[in-house]
Amino acid sequence: MNPMIKPTVVSSHLLGWSVLVGVCALYLVPATIANWPAPAWLTTLASLALVAALLLASRWAVKVRRAKRWTVNAQRMWQAFEEAKVTGTTTTEVTVLSVQEVQPTGAWVTIRWDRFGYQQPAWIEGAGGTYWPGSVLLITPDPTQVHVGEPWPPTYRIAQGDCRAVAPMRH
Repeated sequence: MNPMIKPTVVSSHLLGWSVLVGVCALYLVPATIANWPAPAWLTTLASLALVAALLLASRWAVKVRRAKRWTVNAQRMWQAFEEAKVTGTTTTEVTVLSVQEVQPTGAWVTIRWDRFGYQQPAWIEGAGGTYWPGSVLLITPDPTQVHVGEPWPPTYRIAQGDCRAVAPMRH
């Protein structure tokens, strides 16, 4: 699971099953109570509908809790990101668009220079698997690779020490 992409709360399957089970439970449980002592088949169906409704409610709760936890973590990361921007060094933002290959010492990725909208392949040093598609990196540009008025290098190399902060892409 990509930690840079907000987890979804609603899915079509979960929503469909929730509506179906909810309607069944709202019909069967009152019908069982109104006809008490109800036939065994009605009691069994009402019990199953109630258990299914409770299971679905717990699934919704887990998904909502996971999304809230992700949001709090993303806000914390963006706060650290903004604090790193004001440290006095020259920085720029790049977004990891895709990861082609992960190796123990880094990863081959495609980045977009957010300020310029330019996409290019890059090598990011660091522990393999650290960067995910959707990661926004605050980096210190390497003056030996980027020169004003000259073409972009074919592949940009981001040294581990040049990455100042990481945060998920804003939606």
